[in-house]
Amino acid sequence: MATDNRTAIRDTVRKAFYFDWRGAVVATPALLLLLIVGVLSEAHVQASIAAGAAFATGFGATKRVRHKRLDAMLLTGAGMTAASILGTMAGQDPFFELIVTMLMGGLCGALIRWDTALWWVWLQIIIAFLLAAHYPGDLTDGVSRATLVALGTGIQMGMVRLMKLAVDAPERVATPEDNVRTIDLWLHALRAAICIGVALLASRGAHIIHEYWAPMTAMIVLKPGLRDTAFRGIERIGGTILGIMIATIIIMAIDSPIVKVIAAALLASAAFGLQQARYAVLATAITATVVLMIALAGGEVFGVDWDRLSATVIGGGVALAGAAIAPKRQIRARDDNL
Repeated sequence: MATDNRTAIRDTVRKAFYFDWRGAVVATPALLLLLIVGVLSEAHVQASIAAGAAFATGFGATKRVRHKRLDAMLLTGAGMTAASILGTMAGQDPFFELIVTMLMGGLCGALIRWDTALWWVWLQIIIAFLLAAHYPGDLTDGVSRATLVALGTGIQMGMVRLMKLAVDAPERVATPEDNVRTIDLWLHALRAAICIGVALLASRGAHIIHEYWAPMTAMIVLKPGLRDTAFRGIERIGGTILGIMIATIIIMAIDSPIVKVIAAALLASAAFGLQQARYAVLATAITATVVLMIALAGGEVFGVDWDRLSATVIGGGVALAGAAIAPKRQIRARDDNL
């Protein structure tokens, strides 16, 4: 009996921290290159935007959508580039930004009920839109940001192609959901649109500086089932707290920008490799990477950690409340690792 318990515990831990080194190896070099260039050239903000795009796109290195007919990285890069222009301009008008955010959130909700791979692609596009809207500007500003996003995604795709010549990284193909009732799809789309809109308004009302973290969290956490959403929200909040703590310790302990770049690249590599691990573990690596990249870009880190955590709690709470409205059955096991 004791042996069986130890085996069960070992299997649980192994699954919780499952690491695919091949996914990490193929997606990390581009991010490391962009961060180093940013430090050496002192073009911190520009390099941060490009590196952020490369980081998001890198998660698609081992993904394929619609039976391998479409490349997840290419779709993500093109969508993020277009969303950067739209978001920069939409950010000038809070009401227009809210409407577009809700429409995009509704489509995100529909996709998670239909095809989780396309849902993941669209989620990255929404995040790019929300980030761009946080830094509003005219068409010229939008094109400038989009150019950097396209540069980052392009370098990432090129480096992944080169790395895959040496590393046989697996490609996971999500099987589309063909038997979803139309009413279920539309109801969850409506629920997602309302949740992302409420999360954005709530973060504005709470005067959250990084208000985009709340709607972003709502979209990441919200799933068709109440139980799934609750677990996802708890793990998201726990991962955010731990990730902020890890990044803060690194920032306080290390003065060298190059060493911080290496630390950020290692954490990003961990995130790329932990995609099939428990979401709390993945969220920890992602949060720590993002906070370190913000620090490298010259952004304020100390004093805004509570701001990010508050936005995460708001987004998770809104998603949980939304999932409680006409909750659906738990989605199939194949959709657990999104």
